[in-house]
Amino acid sequence: MLRHKAVDRAGQADVWARAFHQAQPAPALSLAVAGADGPVWSAALGQANLELAVPAQCDHLFRLGSVSKAITATLAARLVSRGLVDLDSAIAYWLPDLPEHHRRTTLRQLLTHRGGVRHYLPSDFDARAPGGSILQRRYTGRDAILALFIDDPLVAEPGTQVSYSSFGYTLASMVMEAAAATGFLQLVEDEIARPFGLPSLVADDVLDVVPMRASGYHSAREVEFMAARTPGAAPPRLRGGYANVTLSSAAFCWAGAGLLMAMPDLARFGASHLEGPHARISARQRALLFTPLTEATAGSPPLGLGWRVDRDASGRLRWHHAGGTPGGRAVLVIYPDPGLAIAFASNTMMTPGDVLGPASELADLFA
Repeated sequence: MLRHKAVDRAGQADVWARAFHQAQPAPALSLAVAGADGPVWSAALGQANLELAVPAQCDHLFRLGSVSKAITATLAARLVSRGLVDLDSAIAYWLPDLPEHHRRTTLRQLLTHRGGVRHYLPSDFDARAPGGSILQRRYTGRDAILALFIDDPLVAEPGTQVSYSSFGYTLASMVMEAAAATGFLQLVEDEIARPFGLPSLVADDVLDVVPMRASGYHSAREVEFMAARTPGAAPPRLRGGYANVTLSSAAFCWAGAGLLMAMPDLARFGASHLEGPHARISARQRALLFTPLTEATAGSPPLGLGWRVDRDASGRLRWHHAGGTPGGRAVLVIYPDPGLAIAFASNTMMTPGDVLGPASELADLFA
């Protein structure tokens, strides 16, 4: 009986996924659901590479965009538990050479977007700027990355205002590196990928040969959007409604938008935060991550440590983060009460548009 019900739910989810992909077309779409006891369902549709007509598979790796921030926050919680870093100490303790206006900022402020660090500006992506767009530069080390933003004025006094910032997460990652005396990507491997059992969690390094990395594309709508965002760059030619994403470096934003993962692993990562025998975090870490630390704003629900905390239209508590980056759109939603984690991604930046509504629909199927 239970097996029949599970098969029936999977079949319904397959039908739902096909309809969703048809309504929100992208070259490839990958989806997965996991519970506290492990994977529940996964599916992949479309093509991971249009030029070679490679069918999408569940083990293809997709760009996580800002879902990377949720991974970074969980990493921070683990480092706090081990006593390697303190959330409320001034970050100048670990980075003594910071400009004065950053010296009293705390890691908790950075991870809740209250560090006053600016987010991206159109000028960051200007191909005509010295060095070109930040996406196309080669970064020789920490100082070259900090030079992108560290001397710019604060958008608000630290601790006073929620102002979304991927650069803030870059700065947070450097604090963690200094505190642990280990590079950020190695910390991700040591503290998240290996102990959580996530072999597909890797950096989206453009120079690395990454097996099963889905190719990234721009839709026509994205080409128009990127043309406005990247002045001086010639728009790519569309073929069949899509264009290849320009090869770009994520080295300036590993912590905020630079990671890759297969969706079954992303759902498994989400489910590992649920209470139960297969949890990979402690009750104390769970409280640290998901207790709201900020009030809701016009642009953000309440924030735990990096994670967004609110309720869906049915009133169910959820912990979540979404992301969009050139060549990738992703979401991870954890429903703690029914004990579900839902992950999906495409290989375009702006499709699907709404991700929380569809995640709620999948929760309806499996709750």
